[in-house]
Amino acid sequence: MDKGSDKDTDKRAVPVTRRRFLGLGVGSVAGVVALGYVGLAFDFLNPPPAGAEPLREVGQTGDFNVNEPRLVTYKGNGIEQGVYVINLGAEGWLALDFHCTHLQCAVNWVGSVNKFMCPCHGGVYDIRGHVLSGPPPRPLYHRVIKIQGNSVMVGGRQA
Repeated sequence: MDKGSDKDTDKRAVPVTRRRFLGLGVGSVAGVVALGYVGLAFDFLNPPPAGAEPLREVGQTGDFNVNEPRLVTYKGNGIEQGVYVINLGAEGWLALDFHCTHLQCAVNWVGSVNKFMCPCHGGVYDIRGHVLSGPPPRPLYHRVIKIQGNSVMVGGRQA
C-alpha cells in the first residue's frame, strides 16, 4: 500500500521546468486571445436582424423636396448614423444608407448630375441607389422608412 501511494506522490512531485512553465503560460495566453476572436467571429456571422434598430424621427415631410436626397444624421445604436432620405413624390419615400457598398466610404449626392458619387474609388449610383459604374458590388443599402402623420421615421437596414 505504501508503494502505490509513493508512486502517486512521485508523479505529482515532478518539478516543472522553465520550458514547460513558459509553454503553459504562452498556451494559456493564446487560448484567451483565441476566445476573443471566437466572440468577434460570432458577432460578425450573426448580425442583428434587418430593421431591428428602432425607428427614429429625422424630420417632417415638408422638410424634404421631391427628388432631392437629403442627408440626415441621428444617434442609432450608440453611434451616429447617416441616411439619405428621398421624397419620390407619388412613388413614395426611400431611405438609403450613405455608405458605399465597395469599401464603406461616405457617398455624396451631386445634384448637378443627379447621382450619388463615392469619392474613394469612383462608385456612382442613381437616385434609387442602383450602381451605375465603378467597383461597388451591390446597390446602396435600403433603410426602413415610415411616414407617421407628418413625421419621417427611419430605422435599420431592410432585408
